[in-house]
Amino acid sequence: MSSLLTPDVQIFLATAGDYEGVMAISEGIYMGVDYLPYRYHTWLKDPQRRMFVAKSEGKVVGFDSFLLVDGGVTAVVQGLRVADWMRGCGVAGILQRFCFQTLRSDHPTVIRVRLTMVENPPATMLNTYHIIHSKAVISVFISAEQLEETIKILESRVSATCDNCIPPVFLEYSEVHNLFPGSLKEEDLLPGSFLMQAWLPITTNKDNLDLMHRWKVQWFCSYPCDALGDVTGSSELHDVKVSFNVNNGIKQTNETISKDDITASTFPASSKSFLGFLSLGSPMFPVPLGEGKHRLDIDLFGTDLSFAKIHVLYQLKEAVKKLSTGGSIICFVYIEESLLAGLNGFFEGFTPFPIWSKQLVLEMDLTAARIS
Repeated sequence: MSSLLTPDVQIFLATAGDYEGVMAISEGIYMGVDYLPYRYHTWLKDPQRRMFVAKSEGKVVGFDSFLLVDGGVTAVVQGLRVADWMRGCGVAGILQRFCFQTLRSDHPTVIRVRLTMVENPPATMLNTYHIIHSKAVISVFISAEQLEETIKILESRVSATCDNCIPPVFLEYSEVHNLFPGSLKEEDLLPGSFLMQAWLPITTNKDNLDLMHRWKVQWFCSYPCDALGDVTGSSELHDVKVSFNVNNGIKQTNETISKDDITASTFPASSKSFLGFLSLGSPMFPVPLGEGKHRLDIDLFGTDLSFAKIHVLYQLKEAVKKLSTGGSIICFVYIEESLLAGLNGFFEGFTPFPIWSKQLVLEMDLTAARIS
């Protein structure tokens, strides 16, 4: 499949054979933490995704893709890049127009397009897109030599400031489907009803949850409990030991309970100050930055600083379990703006990895957009 768009540039469906060409134009992108080298071949096998390359004189000069989400009514554009010697020549626009034309011809059920950005879009872009969501980003580099000490420091900071937090519980696949609607309310934790997962803006549609299950996303949840006593975590993530506060009308003391028993009904509903907390951890993957370096994305949902800290700790500890000996981590944490100062303090003294400070989600009505 090809389409001659200019005398010099053609668009083709991407193939496995285009991998080296796409990597050649991607060198240095995202300061060495690019996801595409690791995901390219997996993306090719995804029936919900279409990938395209722009070629000039037989050489790859651009790449773009879209993923169908939300039950097939939304397309998320991902991975756009153009060779440095072709930037400013309109290649990106050609690729995106081709993507949109393909959506309209091959996927008529798609009514909207989303994409993410790391900075404010140009005014011309806002003629067709509008900003629907934003988050702050904190990122740190943790070397292999620092991993053990980093975990200890974060544990001590959690102990010092989060002594009334029940440790989050790991969610099995079946439990994820019961969260919304259920123990958690979307309007409390998900502004705009978005489950941002490593820069992918999706809803809680069942198909999207199934997709994240296939990707082995780690879910941790703190249920909306209102009377928190003194809490210490057990050695296993599946159980917690709770010393209930009898002043809150709960008679049990020092009782070990299963994660399956921790729900909103575990605690009295006299206070509504805590509405729950949720975190998603993407499986780590190696990045071009250097041998043994891995990227970890942690998306946080909620506004309680104490729970934000403990969720980061648990996600990081789970990731470290799967890290090969000698591996290091570039960790990205995506949060509500109100948590920025507090989590910056949580990571104080660590090595920053300053690449993104903001995460923006833009959306376009494909049915109304004029695409030439």
